[in-house]
Amino acid sequence: MLLVGIMRSISAKNKELILFKGTLIDFATMLLTDRRGDGSVICLGEIHEIVVKELSKKGVQLVDTRIIVDQHAVTKYFTHPKNKKGAALPIEDYELIETAAKRPQKIYEDASHGELVYIYSYPYKPGKILKLVVQPNYSRNGKTYNNIKSWGIIQSANLNNPAQYRLIWTE
Repeated sequence: MLLVGIMRSISAKNKELILFKGTLIDFATMLLTDRRGDGSVICLGEIHEIVVKELSKKGVQLVDTRIIVDQHAVTKYFTHPKNKKGAALPIEDYELIETAAKRPQKIYEDASHGELVYIYSYPYKPGKILKLVVQPNYSRNGKTYNNIKSWGIIQSANLNNPAQYRLIWTE
Protein backbone atom coordinates (compact mmCIF):
# COMPACT_ATOMS: atom_id res chain seq x y z
CA MET A 1 0.00 0.00 0.00
CA LEU A 2 1.27 3.49 -0.83
CA LEU A 3 1.96 5.81 2.06
CA VAL A 4 0.03 8.99 2.71
CA GLY A 5 1.66 11.85 4.62
CA ILE A 6 0.30 14.99 6.20
CA MET A 7 1.74 18.38 5.36
CA ARG A 8 0.74 21.64 6.99
CA SER A 9 -0.36 24.48 4.79
CA ILE A 10 1.39 27.85 4.80
CA SER A 11 -1.75 29.43 6.24
CA ALA A 12 -2.58 28.50 9.83
CA LYS A 13 -6.29 28.99 9.00
CA ASN A 14 -6.16 26.44 6.20
CA LYS A 15 -7.01 22.84 7.05
CA GLU A 16 -4.27 20.28 6.52
CA LEU A 17 -3.93 18.54 3.20
CA ILE A 18 -3.26 14.81 3.27
CA LEU A 19 -0.61 14.31 0.61
CA PHE A 20 -0.45 11.11 -1.39
CA LYS A 21 3.08 9.73 -1.69
CA GLY A 22 3.55 8.41 -5.18
CA THR A 23 3.00 9.40 -8.79
CA LEU A 24 -0.16 10.72 -10.38
CA ILE A 25 -0.52 7.36 -12.14
CA ASP A 26 -0.35 5.63 -8.72
CA PHE A 27 -2.94 8.09 -7.36
CA ALA A 28 -5.29 7.51 -10.32
CA THR A 29 -4.85 3.74 -10.06
CA MET A 30 -5.69 3.84 -6.34
CA LEU A 31 -8.81 5.89 -7.06
CA LEU A 32 -9.83 3.67 -9.97
CA THR A 33 -9.51 0.59 -7.75
CA ASP A 34 -11.07 2.11 -4.63
CA ARG A 35 -13.61 4.54 -6.24
CA ARG A 36 -13.92 6.40 -2.90
CA GLY A 37 -10.37 7.48 -2.27
CA ASP A 38 -8.91 8.32 1.10
CA GLY A 39 -9.34 12.11 1.01
CA SER A 40 -5.74 12.64 -0.04
CA VAL A 41 -4.44 14.96 -2.74
CA ILE A 42 -1.25 14.84 -4.77
CA CYS A 43 1.25 17.68 -5.09
CA LEU A 44 2.74 18.09 -8.57
CA GLY A 45 5.13 20.95 -7.80
CA GLU A 46 5.03 24.67 -7.20
CA ILE A 47 3.00 27.32 -8.98
CA HIS A 48 5.08 29.00 -11.70
CA GLU A 49 6.75 32.28 -10.69
CA ILE A 50 5.09 34.17 -13.56
CA VAL A 51 1.66 33.22 -12.19
CA VAL A 52 2.73 34.47 -8.74
CA LYS A 53 3.77 37.79 -10.34
CA GLU A 54 0.52 38.08 -12.31
CA LEU A 55 -1.52 37.40 -9.19
CA SER A 56 0.49 39.97 -7.25
CA LYS A 57 -0.32 42.60 -9.91
CA LYS A 58 -4.00 41.82 -9.27
CA GLY A 59 -3.53 42.11 -5.50
CA VAL A 60 -4.01 38.36 -4.98
CA GLN A 61 -1.76 36.54 -2.53
CA LEU A 62 -1.48 32.78 -2.63
CA VAL A 63 -2.42 30.82 0.46
CA ASP A 64 -0.06 28.04 -0.65
CA THR A 65 2.45 27.75 -3.50
CA ARG A 66 1.93 24.06 -4.29
CA ILE A 67 0.00 22.78 -7.30
CA ILE A 68 -2.44 20.13 -6.16
CA VAL A 69 -4.64 17.56 -7.87
CA ASP A 70 -7.53 16.28 -5.79
CA GLN A 71 -9.44 13.07 -6.28
CA HIS A 72 -12.41 14.86 -7.85
CA ALA A 73 -10.27 16.12 -10.74
CA VAL A 74 -9.00 12.59 -11.38
CA THR A 75 -12.19 10.56 -10.97
CA LYS A 76 -14.24 12.68 -13.37
CA TYR A 77 -12.08 11.33 -16.21
CA PHE A 78 -12.82 7.67 -15.49
CA THR A 79 -16.16 7.91 -17.31
CA HIS A 80 -15.61 11.19 -19.18
CA PRO A 81 -17.50 11.39 -22.48
CA LYS A 82 -14.39 12.71 -24.25
CA ASN A 83 -12.68 9.33 -23.67
CA LYS A 84 -14.56 8.00 -26.69
CA LYS A 85 -13.27 10.90 -28.84
CA GLY A 86 -9.67 10.43 -27.72
CA ALA A 87 -9.53 13.94 -26.23
CA ALA A 88 -9.10 12.74 -22.65
CA LEU A 89 -5.56 11.86 -21.63
CA PRO A 90 -5.09 8.10 -21.01
CA ILE A 91 -3.98 7.21 -17.46
CA GLU A 92 -0.75 5.73 -18.79
CA ASP A 93 0.18 9.25 -20.00
CA TYR A 94 -0.48 10.98 -16.66
CA GLU A 95 3.26 11.49 -16.13
CA LEU A 96 2.85 14.25 -18.76
CA ILE A 97 0.51 16.10 -16.39
CA GLU A 98 3.27 16.07 -13.77
CA THR A 99 5.80 17.30 -16.33
CA ALA A 100 3.45 20.03 -17.61
CA ALA A 101 2.80 21.26 -14.07
CA LYS A 102 6.53 21.54 -13.37
CA ARG A 103 7.75 22.69 -16.79
CA PRO A 104 4.94 24.14 -18.92
CA GLN A 105 5.83 25.23 -22.43
CA LYS A 106 3.46 28.21 -22.29
CA ILE A 107 1.19 29.79 -19.69
CA TYR A 108 -1.97 31.73 -20.49
CA GLU A 109 -4.53 33.59 -18.43
CA ASP A 110 -8.04 32.52 -19.39
CA ALA A 111 -9.89 35.83 -19.81
CA SER A 112 -13.27 34.25 -20.51
CA HIS A 113 -13.45 32.03 -17.44
CA GLY A 114 -15.68 33.22 -14.59
CA GLU A 115 -12.91 32.58 -12.07
CA LEU A 116 -9.22 33.42 -12.18
CA VAL A 117 -7.56 30.47 -13.94
CA TYR A 118 -4.33 29.87 -15.79
CA ILE A 119 -3.68 27.47 -18.63
CA TYR A 120 -0.42 25.52 -18.67
CA SER A 121 0.31 23.94 -22.03
CA TYR A 122 2.70 21.15 -22.91
CA PRO A 123 3.39 19.37 -26.24
CA TYR A 124 1.54 16.08 -26.70
CA LYS A 125 1.59 14.89 -30.32
CA PRO A 126 2.10 16.82 -33.57
CA GLY A 127 -0.50 19.59 -33.68
CA LYS A 128 -1.84 18.70 -30.22
CA ILE A 129 -1.05 19.88 -26.72
CA LEU A 130 -1.87 18.89 -23.19
CA LYS A 131 -3.84 21.70 -21.53
CA LEU A 132 -3.93 22.01 -17.71
CA VAL A 133 -6.40 24.38 -16.10
CA VAL A 134 -4.88 25.68 -12.85
CA GLN A 135 -7.09 27.59 -10.42
CA PRO A 136 -5.15 29.52 -7.75
CA ASN A 137 -6.55 29.66 -4.21
CA TYR A 138 -9.26 27.10 -4.93
CA SER A 139 -11.25 26.33 -1.75
CA ARG A 140 -12.95 23.06 -0.92
CA ASN A 141 -13.99 21.72 2.48
CA GLY A 142 -11.99 24.34 4.38
CA LYS A 143 -8.84 23.67 2.36
CA THR A 144 -7.35 26.22 -0.03
CA TYR A 145 -4.83 25.24 -2.67
CA ASN A 146 -3.80 25.80 -6.29
CA ASN A 147 -5.88 23.18 -7.99
CA ILE A 148 -5.42 21.56 -11.37
CA LYS A 149 -9.14 21.37 -11.99
CA SER A 150 -9.00 19.78 -15.43
CA TRP A 151 -6.79 18.64 -18.28
CA GLY A 152 -7.23 17.47 -21.81
CA ILE A 153 -5.75 17.10 -25.23
CA ILE A 154 -6.57 19.95 -27.59
CA GLN A 155 -5.46 21.28 -30.96
CA SER A 156 -2.52 23.67 -30.50
CA ALA A 157 -4.37 26.35 -32.46
CA ASN A 158 -7.21 26.38 -29.89
CA LEU A 159 -5.13 28.58 -27.57
CA ASN A 160 -4.50 31.17 -30.31
CA ASN A 161 -7.64 33.12 -29.44
CA PRO A 162 -6.57 36.45 -27.86
CA ALA A 163 -10.19 37.22 -26.90
CA GLN A 164 -10.08 34.21 -24.57
CA TYR A 165 -6.43 33.46 -23.81
CA ARG A 166 -3.73 35.97 -22.93
CA LEU A 167 -0.23 34.53 -23.27
CA ILE A 168 1.76 35.55 -20.18
CA TRP A 169 4.83 33.33 -20.52
CA THR A 170 6.64 31.07 -22.95
CA GLU A 171 9.84 29.10 -22.49
